[in-house]
Amino acid sequence: MKKLFYKHRMTIVITILLLTTTLLLNANYNLFPFERWTSQLISQTPVRITATPINIVNKPVTITRAGSIEASTSVPINADFSGHISELYVTEGQAVKAGQPLLKLKASSNQTVSQSTEVSQQVQADYDNALNEFNRYQKLYEIGGIPRRQLEMATTHLQEAKANLTNAQNTMQSSAVTVNGFATMTAPIDGIVMSLSTAPEKAVQTGQQLLSLGSGQEVEVVIPLGQNDLYLIHLGTPTTLEILHQTFAGQVSRIYPQVEANQSPSFLAHIKLANNPAGLLKPGMSGNVHINIGQSATVAAVPTASVLHDGQGRSFIYTAINGKAILQQVSIGETIDDFTEITSDLPQNSMVVTSSINDIKNGDQITIIQ
Repeated sequence: MKKLFYKHRMTIVITILLLTTTLLLNANYNLFPFERWTSQLISQTPVRITATPINIVNKPVTITRAGSIEASTSVPINADFSGHISELYVTEGQAVKAGQPLLKLKASSNQTVSQSTEVSQQVQADYDNALNEFNRYQKLYEIGGIPRRQLEMATTHLQEAKANLTNAQNTMQSSAVTVNGFATMTAPIDGIVMSLSTAPEKAVQTGQQLLSLGSGQEVEVVIPLGQNDLYLIHLGTPTTLEILHQTFAGQVSRIYPQVEANQSPSFLAHIKLANNPAGLLKPGMSGNVHINIGQSATVAAVPTASVLHDGQGRSFIYTAINGKAILQQVSIGETIDDFTEITSDLPQNSMVVTSSINDIKNGDQITIIQ
């Protein structure tokens, strides 16, 4: 044995050196399969997760229309003659009803003011337009061209215009005085006192604006509506304006017909906003208006916490299939409470992984726990 060792000792030493060098290199570059064996053993250990079936939730149905920000309409109250304010019955921001006294105006001495029954051309024009619309709608209704609801709206519009005309006439008649006479000016419409620029004993000139009556807001939102929309949208319908990456709540305050010759009936809905912080909204801006029509629809949804998002804006969920976590890309819709709407197709019996979604990988073995 010793003779054999001495005979081949150089070969043995070289072999040992080569084996040692090989082991060191493999260790240095992690070429041993031990880690792969270990990770494989670990990955084969099922991950304990929770899962839930696809949920069916009620989603509010909304109609979306492009809306424009416009200056709120207002009715100016002007002095019918020169004089001074004898009494002022209202304050800035006060809500008033049509016919309610606003102020008492005393004429200047040596001035003759003749009685006049003329009314504002604008109020008269509004009434004439409303009457023409009513007559046109009545004919369309008689031949079955429009539903009864549209005729009723035209009737309401005409009644409002007639009331405004009557109030304006009463206001003009009440302001007829003679030298040193008094006139009590009343509100021609319901509204909010705005731009109040006078005070008791303050002198005024003929035609000078004393105040205006409006909605109490500087701006409102106007959206176009079609004939079929009137079955779903009415006065008081809640709305949400989406603009400047913010949302503003409001409600429909007025709906007016807009009928042109040789065109289908259309409408404009005016929306009163709950607030306009710091005057953020200005006339000329535009945004999307979401109108809640008071109906709902059932949609598929999953817990929001179970949805993953990547840097490219894509959305994913893990589904439990045959004991494995399978990553699936999905299309999502709106968030409804704690759920997110899924708009892409998924099997109805799918089980969505709801826990450990950041700790598992596609294809991992899983065990669903209760």
